[in-house]
Amino acid sequence: MVLLCRYILAVWIVAFVSGPSFGQGVKPNDAFEKLMREGDERAERMRKQMEDRMRKMREEMIPSSFPTGRLPRGPFGGTTGLVPKPNRDTRPQATKTPEQLGASGLKLPRGPIKHASGESVKVRGENGEPIIGQLHVTVGDTSLVMMPDGLLKALPESETQVTSENFVSMSMNDIEKKLLKNPKLKAFKTKRSRRFLYVYNTSEIFIDSTRTIMESMYPAVRKYFGRSGIDLHEPKMPLVVIAFASDDQFQEYRRMPQGIVAYYDGISNHVLLYEKSKLSDHAPEIAVKRAISTIAHEGAHQILHNIGVQKRLSRWPMWLSEGLAEFYAPTSVQRGVRWSGIGSTNQLRMMEIEQEWKSGKPLGNGSSLKRVASASELSSLDYAYSWALIHMLSKRHQKELFACIRQCAQLRPLDGTELVTESVPTSVEVFSRHFGKEFAPLEKELYKHLTSLQYSDPVKSQTHYLVVANGQVILTSSPQKVKEIQRSVLIGRAKVQKFANRALAERAMAAMTN
Repeated sequence: MVLLCRYILAVWIVAFVSGPSFGQGVKPNDAFEKLMREGDERAERMRKQMEDRMRKMREEMIPSSFPTGRLPRGPFGGTTGLVPKPNRDTRPQATKTPEQLGASGLKLPRGPIKHASGESVKVRGENGEPIIGQLHVTVGDTSLVMMPDGLLKALPESETQVTSENFVSMSMNDIEKKLLKNPKLKAFKTKRSRRFLYVYNTSEIFIDSTRTIMESMYPAVRKYFGRSGIDLHEPKMPLVVIAFASDDQFQEYRRMPQGIVAYYDGISNHVLLYEKSKLSDHAPEIAVKRAISTIAHEGAHQILHNIGVQKRLSRWPMWLSEGLAEFYAPTSVQRGVRWSGIGSTNQLRMMEIEQEWKSGKPLGNGSSLKRVASASELSSLDYAYSWALIHMLSKRHQKELFACIRQCAQLRPLDGTELVTESVPTSVEVFSRHFGKEFAPLEKELYKHLTSLQYSDPVKSQTHYLVVANGQVILTSSPQKVKEIQRSVLIGRAKVQKFANRALAERAMAAMTN
């Protein structure tokens, strides 16, 4: 070590996903100050590269409100991730062209909307057997029926018959048997709780962490909305979570845009997710935080659509639907994976907002808030502001927030979409009705609220490593990079030291270089 410090020292800052390849060392003597200055500059360059990669990654993972994470938003915001992207023209080119709701093939024509009142209808199953479903909505001559397993199925109205028989949802046993008959779920295992059915081939640790998040979140969300004045109820059928070991299996089950790590499908009423991501090798802690945050986000959508807050296929303002899901998304990996609880700071979203402030665009003039309040689709940064807005309103304007939620809870299936000719208030109109039309004062209040929160940069807070090898000292947060360095060692072995965060690693590196 003495020989290393006296003769050759190269400082490499490798952050988040990747870093520079090996190069020549720098002699300490009179160039030491220059070395440290170049190290600082390199660290800043790598941090900016990391931030750009994260921003690009999040934008590719279009968030989830039908997902975060996360899915293209479609015409029924906050219901399913299986709809066309919002910037795509989904209007039929001819009167008989159907409106496609999902990759599952569910289609609805244009025509008069008849909203249901919970009527039971008799339909035919796949083998011709009579099944009692529940009418969800009728569009033209097509009825959308909720089947006993929770699936929304489009059927010709002529093939449905109103009946006095009661709708009864399938038992957890029967739903489990039906799902496991699917060849794509062959050899999957299951776990159960009172309300949730978990179908998985992931590691036990991952599914147990998912279960911990969902089970702890449900009663808290139910209790929170119990104060809203909305008539809540228990889910009509088991809430299904399907977890895949890898992205490949996730995509084989149902093709989704790359970067989607989880979503709530409002057609099947399932949450789908996967365990292993490409980010896991390079930044496992960030990957875990992102994954469990997305699980909580999608779980929140599923819960809200099954306890009477949001009606399936109703279109809520994006800032409200996604902001609520992000409000429940904060999770923690400290002392085991867990849900952080209502009102916790969403560290990943705060990081995005902080980076915008650092770029010279602080809150205050109302432009950011107005953009988010009127948006029909959200960028990753808009998701962050939606979380921040709901967090602030919940703490400082809860009465008005609950009034806003009650208004949106009255939206019926397909309300606010192009299929319904009757207009509903726009996103910004809903916002203005409850929180006023002056965005600048509220944005200043939001800035004040955010700066009062406890926040720890999740990138700086992740585990970092110091690797001494080949006459070089390398600082990295990537276990994969550590392995690459160890394989590249020409003589002897690489010495690796592990630190709880970046600050501790930099302090040790400074002591070493001195």
